[in-house]
Amino acid sequence: MTSRSVRPYAVTLGLLWVLPALLVAVLHVTLPDYNASGQCSGLGFGCTLTPADLVLFLGYFAAPILFVLGLVVCVLIAFVQSRRQRRGPFEPPRGGPNE
Repeated sequence: MTSRSVRPYAVTLGLLWVLPALLVAVLHVTLPDYNASGQCSGLGFGCTLTPADLVLFLGYFAAPILFVLGLVVCVLIAFVQSRRQRRGPFEPPRGGPNE
């Protein structure tokens, strides 16, 4: 594999796996860990999640979807690269009106 063929994978996995993980981590650290309304924190019994915990909760739902999407896109990239390698470099047709 050349660096050119690895680049699409790195971009895809960076956008679908690394960026969301960093975003969840940064938001979890920076958002408050209490409810501004003074309401109890947690799930159920009339309580709500704190903003920091809500980010983690939503991240848990997004993670499996992003994981599968990343795998599917990587398979598509591999398919496209294999098709391009079979064809070889582009050569213009010969025998045109100028020859």
